[in-house]
Formats: sequence, structure tokens, C-alpha cells
Amino acid sequence: MIRKMMLVGGAMISALVLGTSTAEAATGYTIWQEKDYAQYDTVRDAAAVCDEEQDGNGVYAEYNQKNGTKLTIGDSNGSKVGCGNATIPDVTSFRICEDDAGDDSCSLWRIVR
Repeated sequence: MIRKMMLVGGAMISALVLGTSTAEAATGYTIWQEKDYAQYDTVRDAAAVCDEEQDGNGVYAEYNQKNGTKLTIGDSNGSKVGCGNATIPDVTSFRICEDDAGDDSCSLWRIVR
């Protein structure tokens, strides 16, 4: 009887724990290009781009908005502490690019949902 109660109790606890987890939509997105990265937070409409490589190449991120506008922000201080930041509403996709010799090297576009 005690064993049966423990099994039933364990099953109920498992159901409660598993039943209370909900699928939440992601609100923060990050894309990397080697050590450099760009981010977007859909709750705060916060965009950031960070140059984390001391290679002399500048880094910038391009953000596409729902209305068709493309905005670009860069990390103006290079690889020093701190990132480039902006508030950009309604972003649908973004990518990070490195201003290197020849054509700039860019990541694939990261879709924001």
C-alpha cells in the first residue's frame, strides 16, 4: 500500500512539474561571426553589435524592419570594452558583418520571430 501511494504520488508530482512548463517564444537573439556578435531583444527593441577581435577590422550589423527599412549600427570603439547599441522596433531579420579587405564578410541573416 505504501509503495502504491509513493508511485501515485511520484506520478502526480511529475505531472505537476511537467504540466507547468510552458513554451515561451524567444525574445533574445544572437548571431556570431567568429568572436564578433550582434544581438536583438524583441521585448525592448534593443539592438547591439560587439567587436570582440583585435584585428583592426570594423564590425557592423544590419537590421531589417517590418516596414522594409534597413538600419545599420556599428561598434564605433572597435574591440575596446563596450558595444554599439540602438533601439530599433519591429526587426524581422539581422546579420553581422566585418569590414575586411575586399567585400565585407557577413553572416547569414538571422530571422526574428
